[in-house]
Amino acid sequence: MAEYGLSVSGVTLPGANDLFGVWTVAPRVAGVSFDANAPAAPADPTWRVQLPESVDAAQAILQTQGLAIQRGESALAQAEQRLARLGHAGEGVSFAVPAGPEAELLRALNTLQPSVSFGLPGKEAISEQLENLERWRSFLDQVRNMVSRYARVETEVAGVLVGQTAVGWTGDFESFWMPGVAPASMRLHYQSVHLALASRLAFIRMVAIVATGAAGLALTLSIPGGQLMALPAVWKFVRDVLKEMSNLGTVWLKPDEYAKSQKGEQDGRD
Repeated sequence: MAEYGLSVSGVTLPGANDLFGVWTVAPRVAGVSFDANAPAAPADPTWRVQLPESVDAAQAILQTQGLAIQRGESALAQAEQRLARLGHAGEGVSFAVPAGPEAELLRALNTLQPSVSFGLPGKEAISEQLENLERWRSFLDQVRNMVSRYARVETEVAGVLVGQTAVGWTGDFESFWMPGVAPASMRLHYQSVHLALASRLAFIRMVAIVATGAAGLALTLSIPGGQLMALPAVWKFVRDVLKEMSNLGTVWLKPDEYAKSQKGEQDGRD
């Protein structure tokens, strides 16, 4: 079986891979074009999908990666719910929250309050905040780049480029095909396009969750500097939740199931 892989170039994301474990971040390389009107070296973010020759094997790969994006979306929904629960609980939650991402988040937020001495020493807390703030700014810049420019998707089957598609944020798109491309290969390419766009939407949703969560917690906990100061800690929290859910393997709870499980735990403590 030919080697396969999914990569994205033209962006810089935290770590070597994207936060959903689907795309490998690769350096931008000159694009291959089989059409004189297609750009030879796209400057826009490029999502590259390399698939084996077997159609069944290729579809299985795309379906598996599609499920990974769905699991990531589920984890984002859980992060959003957990942030909302912290915001609704008020200041008292900082002393009742169990260990885990919530505890780490509240420790970081408490270090921002001048009257509270809680968690990391001052210098370490400031250093961690600055590091998380830089990561957040970098991620936000990359997401802005994804939104403001075309998403370019290339699909290779058995090492041969079969399709290129450029998709604008408004939904307009243009595709180029290798002469004589088989219908099955065209379907694989469109599946690749769908996967790339689903990933981009998940990144955008992550930005919204972090921004909204930071604003809510900053207001609830009366953090000096408000949302801007809370952003790095909330950004880290969302990444920690994604990592936590990834470590659970195939055990993923839908948002409503997660809410029920949390209610059961709370009833048990009461």
